[in-house]
Amino acid sequence: MSSLPKTLVTRIQELETHFNKNIMRLTILLALALLLTATESKACDACGCANSGSYFGLMPQSNKSLIGLRYQQIQFTAHPESRVLQTKENFEVAELYTRFFPIKRVQVLAFLPYRLSQQTTTSETKKQNGLGDASILVNYNIINTFMDTESNAAFTHTLLVGGGVKLPTGRFKYNEDDLTDVANPNFQSGTGSTDFMINAFYTLNYQQWGLATNISRKFNTTNREDYKFGDQLYGTIDLYRSILIKKLTVTPHIGVYGEKSQLGSRAGVEIRETGGTLINGTLGLTLFAERWTLGVSAQKPLAQDLSDGYVLAKPRGLIQLGFLF
Repeated sequence: MSSLPKTLVTRIQELETHFNKNIMRLTILLALALLLTATESKACDACGCANSGSYFGLMPQSNKSLIGLRYQQIQFTAHPESRVLQTKENFEVAELYTRFFPIKRVQVLAFLPYRLSQQTTTSETKKQNGLGDASILVNYNIINTFMDTESNAAFTHTLLVGGGVKLPTGRFKYNEDDLTDVANPNFQSGTGSTDFMINAFYTLNYQQWGLATNISRKFNTTNREDYKFGDQLYGTIDLYRSILIKKLTVTPHIGVYGEKSQLGSRAGVEIRETGGTLINGTLGLTLFAERWTLGVSAQKPLAQDLSDGYVLAKPRGLIQLGFLF
């Protein structure tokens, strides 16, 4: 370049310096993009989960057999503080359930859910539908003053204690390399594991007033993908009053639902963006007409700390229709 004019040489050098700076900036931007992508993948375990604790709601006429259908909608927002990573999870669960008494004092509860799941990100929506995990509980009626006494008393109460199993009938399979799949254990229709439960149901009645409580402990096992959902403790307490209007019994109720989940783990390593505590206020109404019952209830979070703060539970609702026999 010595034969070129000095001003031209200076200009070429300035352009070369400017070009090198732009290349450096582009390299930094690409590196940041890769880091952001890696961060999003790592945080993918932060997701709402409809496989959390079960809300039984009011199970009317505890001395009678029952078959019914219920529908529940559950919603979560993951990474609520982030405009880039924020996702919205919507789970709709249609569930066939039954209660019957094979022998005196032995109660059997069975649940078979079908799940419709949807995850919405800032750029796309992914859906997954399928059969969920079936559950069966067997309870022994330790106390039942309503059944054991011939005379009517102002106070009656019942206590059932038992346990059961949750079977891996739902799908637990995803491909992290498939962009159309939700690569998240919490989003799958099932857990892929056989899990065990112990529970207790207690009901106290005084004239038209009643108090219904239940507490359950769920012990999860590791599935074939070497993933284990955290063990769970959950329960409810509902205060209700029965009002007779001709042949229709109206039962409003108000209460609290709570659940606590331990951390999940993959290959024995705990995942911080899982587990947590949720307390919901509940409000509902149940109608009884001869052999039919219809119930609706809603829940609103009162306190929560889910997935280390990465997941925010939203209000949820349930409607159930049952036939007594």
